[in-house]
Amino acid sequence: MKAEHINPFIISTSEVFKTMVGVEPKKEDVYLKEENEFSYDVSGVIGLAGDATGYVIISMPEPLALQIYNGFAGEEKKSVDGDVTDAIGEILNMIAGGAKQVFSRLGVRFKISLPNVVIGKEHKIAQKKDTQSLCVKFTVEESSFVIEAALKEKG
Repeated sequence: MKAEHINPFIISTSEVFKTMVGVEPKKEDVYLKEENEFSYDVSGVIGLAGDATGYVIISMPEPLALQIYNGFAGEEKKSVDGDVTDAIGEILNMIAGGAKQVFSRLGVRFKISLPNVVIGKEHKIAQKKDTQSLCVKFTVEESSFVIEAALKEKG
């Protein structure tokens, strides 16, 4: 993955969180993912296919997923349920959609799959051995989440 490919995901993440969740995430580190480098409680995954193929993932601890839901839906949940997973999937869908618009203006077109959300304490999402992904760590108040993106242009 080219380093500049992560920028549309960074911009889109900041915009979606500001407008839809009501918080401004602070970008921390950008780094190449090492296998099984981090684990979280809630992750959303979207596949990308077209002129470029890959995926984008958002991963976070459960309390942050609940905080995101509360800001997004305007109601409070005490535990992760179908509403919370739907909200995390929709947030990721908006992030991927925003990045897709930027890539489209650059002549790289791809489609995004429906989001899937994985729940489980300290789960890990494995990457294919031949896939490089870039990660961006964001903080929201005292918590953090990671956007992981892998994008490979065809040709």
